[in-house]
Amino acid sequence: MKKLLTLLLVTVTALMMFTACGKKDPIVIAESDEFVVINCQTDQEDLTLASYMNGLDDIFVIENGMVVSINGIKNAADWSQCWMLYTDDEEMSNVAWGKIEYKDKVYGSAALGADELIVKNGKTYIWVYQKF
Repeated sequence: MKKLLTLLLVTVTALMMFTACGKKDPIVIAESDEFVVINCQTDQEDLTLASYMNGLDDIFVIENGMVVSINGIKNAADWSQCWMLYTDDEEMSNVAWGKIEYKDKVYGSAALGADELIVKNGKTYIWVYQKF
């Protein structure tokens, strides 16, 4: 039930925020509390992932350009657990640095953080809370 409510909250918040900003509606899927998928839908150029997610601050907390919390789950103070970003944008990812599989597709570790990574229409960005 909590996951359904989270997904509903994400969807309603995203629709309200992106309609108000004139952007296309993003598709945000909370697969679990520790796995969030963003399917980018935008015609804007030079838009960073952090800016794209900016209106979803009830879900994503960004401090000093870094995602520090998603769905209330914060990075560990000792960095033993933190949010990692993966994408299918091959120009901006590197599978040698790390990879995940989602729906039979491989996503590489993002080459840049959310505050520098320029989003591309139709690309997918996946946040995973991982232990190290």
